[in-house]
Amino acid sequence: MAAQVTLEDALSNVDLLEELPLPDQQPCIEPPPSSLLYQPNFNTNFEDRNAFVTGIARYIEQATVHSSMNEMLEEGQEYAVMLYTWRSCSRAIPQVKCNEQPNRVEIYEKTVEVLEPEVTKLMNFMYFQRNAIERFCGEVRRLCHAERRKDFVSEAYLITLGKFINMFAVLDELKNMKCSVKNDHSAYKRAAQFLRKMADPQSIQESQNLSMFLANHNKITQSLQQQLEVISGYEELLADIVNLCVDYYENRMYLTPSEKHMLLKVMGFGLYLMDGSVSNIYKLDAKKRINLSKIDKYFKQLQVVPLFGDMQIELARYIKTSAHYEENKSRWTCTSSSSSPQYNICEQMIQIREDHMRFISELARYSNSEVVTGSGRQEAQKTDAEYRKLFDLALQGLQLLSQWSAHVMEVYSWKLVHPTDKYSNKDCPDNAEEYERATRYNYTTEEKFALVEVIAMIKGLQVLMGRMESVFNHAIRHTVYAALQDFSQVTLREPLRQAIKKKKNVIQSVLQAIRKTVCDWETGHEPFNDPALRGEKDPKSGFDIKVPRRAVGPSSTQLFLVRTMAESLSSAELQRQLKSLSMERLLHVVNAFLRQSYTYPPLLTFGGKTSFVFLVDAFGTEVSCSSTQSSSQEGGVLALRSPRPSGQPLSGRLIAGMGFSQGVVEQVFLCRFFPFVVTNVPFIFFPLQIPPWITQLYMVRTMLESLIADKSGAKKTLRSSLEGPTILDIEKFHRESFFYTHLINFSETLQQCCDLSQLWFREFFLELTMGRRIQFPIEMSMPWILTDHILETKEASMMEYVLYSLDLYNDSAHYALTRFNKQFLYDEIEAEVNLCFDQFVYKLADQIFAYYKVMAGSLLLDKRLRSECKNQGATIHLPPSNRYETLLKQRHVQLLGRSIDLNRLITQRVSAAMYKSLELAIGRFESEDLTSVVELDGLLEINRMTHKLMSKYLTLDSFDAMFREANHNVSAPYGRITLHVFWELNYDFLPNYCYNGSTNRFVRTVLPFSQEFQRDKQPNAQPQYLHGSKALNLAYSSIYGSYRNFVGPPHFQVICRLLGYQGIAVVMEELLKVVKSLLQGTILQYVKTLMEVMPKICRLPRHEYGSPGILEFFHHQLKDIVEYAELKTVCFQNLREVGNAVLFCLLIEQSLSLEEVCDLLHAAPFQNILPRVHVKEGERVDAKMKRLESKYAPLHLVPLIERLGTPQQIAIAREGDLLTKERLCCGLSMFEVILTRIRTFLDDPIWRGPLPSNGVMHVDECVEFHRLWSAMQFVYCIPVGTHEFTVEQCFGDGLHWAGCMIIVLLGQQRRFAVLDFCYHLLKVQKHDGKDEIIKNVPLKKMVERIRKFQILNDEIITILDKYLKSGDGESTPVEHVRCFQPPIHQSLASS
Repeated sequence: MAAQVTLEDALSNVDLLEELPLPDQQPCIEPPPSSLLYQPNFNTNFEDRNAFVTGIARYIEQATVHSSMNEMLEEGQEYAVMLYTWRSCSRAIPQVKCNEQPNRVEIYEKTVEVLEPEVTKLMNFMYFQRNAIERFCGEVRRLCHAERRKDFVSEAYLITLGKFINMFAVLDELKNMKCSVKNDHSAYKRAAQFLRKMADPQSIQESQNLSMFLANHNKITQSLQQQLEVISGYEELLADIVNLCVDYYENRMYLTPSEKHMLLKVMGFGLYLMDGSVSNIYKLDAKKRINLSKIDKYFKQLQVVPLFGDMQIELARYIKTSAHYEENKSRWTCTSSSSSPQYNICEQMIQIREDHMRFISELARYSNSEVVTGSGRQEAQKTDAEYRKLFDLALQGLQLLSQWSAHVMEVYSWKLVHPTDKYSNKDCPDNAEEYERATRYNYTTEEKFALVEVIAMIKGLQVLMGRMESVFNHAIRHTVYAALQDFSQVTLREPLRQAIKKKKNVIQSVLQAIRKTVCDWETGHEPFNDPALRGEKDPKSGFDIKVPRRAVGPSSTQLFLVRTMAESLSSAELQRQLKSLSMERLLHVVNAFLRQSYTYPPLLTFGGKTSFVFLVDAFGTEVSCSSTQSSSQEGGVLALRSPRPSGQPLSGRLIAGMGFSQGVVEQVFLCRFFPFVVTNVPFIFFPLQIPPWITQLYMVRTMLESLIADKSGAKKTLRSSLEGPTILDIEKFHRESFFYTHLINFSETLQQCCDLSQLWFREFFLELTMGRRIQFPIEMSMPWILTDHILETKEASMMEYVLYSLDLYNDSAHYALTRFNKQFLYDEIEAEVNLCFDQFVYKLADQIFAYYKVMAGSLLLDKRLRSECKNQGATIHLPPSNRYETLLKQRHVQLLGRSIDLNRLITQRVSAAMYKSLELAIGRFESEDLTSVVELDGLLEINRMTHKLMSKYLTLDSFDAMFREANHNVSAPYGRITLHVFWELNYDFLPNYCYNGSTNRFVRTVLPFSQEFQRDKQPNAQPQYLHGSKALNLAYSSIYGSYRNFVGPPHFQVICRLLGYQGIAVVMEELLKVVKSLLQGTILQYVKTLMEVMPKICRLPRHEYGSPGILEFFHHQLKDIVEYAELKTVCFQNLREVGNAVLFCLLIEQSLSLEEVCDLLHAAPFQNILPRVHVKEGERVDAKMKRLESKYAPLHLVPLIERLGTPQQIAIAREGDLLTKERLCCGLSMFEVILTRIRTFLDDPIWRGPLPSNGVMHVDECVEFHRLWSAMQFVYCIPVGTHEFTVEQCFGDGLHWAGCMIIVLLGQQRRFAVLDFCYHLLKVQKHDGKDEIIKNVPLKKMVERIRKFQILNDEIITILDKYLKSGDGESTPVEHVRCFQPPIHQSLASS
């Protein structure tokens, strides 16, 4: 029965899912994360040398020497780090100004307290260099002994001595460079002497020695050379070291960049040491001991190499400073000043790209099958050839990475040694610092791109190889194991048989030692019946040797001993044969060990922590392991599962278990067991996956080397006793096995081959500033220079590489913490990263926003304009495609151990840029007149498109929300746009624009009557915040320029869209207030004034007077009105404002109606409102309509929501549907409401006049507004002079709209049409056709103007009547008529 799960458990399990890391689809464009780095260290530094008692004893002793020398090299590295990272402490300490200073004792005490630990380090450094020189000279003296000189010296030994030479060169240069070291010691010495800290003579002498040591340049080199020159034959040994370095360099027997550069430095410094008062390198060259021409060629190819950090060394300097250079100057070409093509990285890029493409393609084949698809063959099913291919692939990849990294560092070194100047680079200022000239101004654009590309290749390939690390490790171990076993069990079998047969005891002992050191026999022991061991040939049927296959390899000690013993065969006259252990004794010892092994686990438990012990044979026989308890003294039990048959002795097996007591270790070593794995953290390593030991590799290689070396202590070398094919096999194996050590430590080697950390460190150049600089600005930092170059150039092909350049900070930080062990360096790197990454995100976000803004502007740009511009020769280019999408998908960028969501950071900045862009668009509108509303709409549309394009990759707020925030319309009922629209209407549009009914446009008046309106200054803006680019800004400016000189339907449509119902309602309400203030204020006063000067009675003259007479009559009657000064200015201006306001409302409603119709048509299919279908003869309408309804039924929104939605969604859908249907049915008119509201403003009696005396209407009396408007119309119908402005030019149709609207709202339109003075004149003139000039008024011209205004008035009155009568509806077909009785004569009335 299934277990019951409580609700709490279920919820907690669901919560845990949030922490489950899921693989995302983020493109990999950054190096592997290094927040947690695990690298197993398989180098035992020959700690397990005593395990190989069957090897040649001398090489075990040599391994001991190696171990101690390696420790000294590590100590030398620590002192090199100390010197390189030394920052002056004395500069920060306050100085004593004078002897009378009261606190000088306190200052000196603090100085001593602070500097004493540092001076102690310097003292220890002086002692170390003495000991190191003595140790090195001691080794040289021993090897240069007359008898020892004839014997062979192993390559590993010579390389170690070469490393010592390199260490001396580095330490001496660092000591010379650091003036701050001398300053700190001087400050300490001064304070200590004042305080009498150094009273005893020994302290004074030691301090004096340290002062001289620090003060003398090249002190270490001089001491070394002096001590070497007293050793007889030292130059011969140094020649061997230099020749070996030449051979290694020539045959590429190096893997990491540091190894390559070390070989070159040893060549140069070795020649310097050899060329002294005792020896002459040119004589040695003549004797063919060294090859100076070859070295000269290498130094010519690679003139500058890294020394330490940002310190570089010109290799030719070693030659120039040697003793016998001057007389042999002509022999050297490397000392000339010409540049090597090696430093022209741009020329090397073709080959680098080819190598990268070829290797990546090959790696992809294996990566796809092994890692990605999981379809690779199982490890047990692979053949030796397949493993060998993977092995070669791993080695080739490491060599390529090392080659590229070395190339980058060499170019960087060359540039540091050869800084630019203002003559080489015109951008370089005169006052540029040394480091600035070496970095910031020292690279061309092409060189920067080449460096970026190479770094991207290095880091990208590191990612790919890191993913396949487990595959490579298995293949490496399997291949090394197979190579060693095939070589030792098969290849060496025939030479051993011949040595036994011919009684070559020396060769026999070496070969047997090699086999016993590395052989892992199938049966657990060497075959007893092997005829080769008796010196006999194999029988005709053959002798089958089954060589096992496992994914493990020899230990470091094993390989070292085998190599050393192989080398020794040619150099040592072996007088004694090595005696093999008897099998009975071996079995006894092994069984004794198995009995005692139960007591080992408690011994491994130390400190109360759980430890794991693995039992393995020399090549990883399967084991089982149980952990020891943290507090128990009894511990766990270790069981061995051996593949050997029952009853067979366990020979040749090695036990892992570092942590044994000395006695136990010795007992284990007697059985040929050695330490393998010790850990106090709960990681269990599968035993078959252990790598070979470095000692094993060393032993194998050294013993093989002794077999084929040309030197020997005997008269005849062992090489001469071997057959040709055997020598070739040994040489081939010896050459291939050189890289085994590096490949076994694959993870560490991969990291070293890709390490570009030195591109950041600048301690040497900081020292040169003498305290003026605490640290250099980021503009001089190589990682930022490369990163910024990509961002500044916006090169699409490089954009995806930008994170690789930033990864240089990861390398530097890792190096500062793990190699330099300096927290302050890491803090400086971290501070620079914080600054650079902020700059990076800022620049990248700006670029991305600008890119998509240009894209949006280009997409929305009118195609016809683009083609017209192209025809005119002004091409508007589409933006070049860029690869920002990949960067925008980065959700967890690793930088200094932090996981950074780059997408989120860019989103924040892009959102701010979008908000700024919207702010700017509205700000520009607020600084311009109403005509710029079209440009505002265009800018908003471009921003909307930009938002849409970026929303594919960024999680932005909705555009409407951003727009409301920029418009300040989140909580306020109206926004900035609405306020500015009304502001412009009130202060500019109403008083200064003239409406033209023919064009349906408002244009600015030629004669403004109001004061000029002062607007805010237009905000400055970069192109990306407007339309995207300068070219697009010009193009759109030309487009919107055509909307600048008028206000018409396009503007009103935009206003409707931007303001919405709420904004329009606010503007209308405010306009009504303006109209009310005008009608009940200024206009009312003018009406009252003009009514007073109007004639009380003005009858329409009879036709018989003729049109000239009638004109003269009206001119005389309306003389006061015609001559009223303010009529054509202030009065008409106020009426124009009212008319413009009414027209604005009318045109807004028309535009709004278009928007609503469009909305309703779009909504129709979702409301099941379908048009009637066309029906042919014989077809039924209802059947066709049903088919159409069924087709569109899935679109019917309300039933769909009712079926699937929530109650809240259902309510919203129903309300929306109802509102849409109501809008469709009721046909509400906003303009009718406006007119109705304005009618209420005309409440003064002056507008209508007193009741008519006849009870019907006023006929001749001038007491109603329409009579006053007739007089006004007579005035503006009078033609003007040549240089005068007409009323149309000054006021437009708004004036007539105001007058006619008042007449219509007062119900006087019919009386106006019948009794108007101008209309009467028009009728009479039309009848008699006369044309005279009456009081300077041309009759015909005036009549023409009257006719034009009559048409306009009729049109206005018709429109107004239509809106005002729309409320009556069509239900009343007959107009209501009021009937009056006809007049009755008095005579009849009395009766």
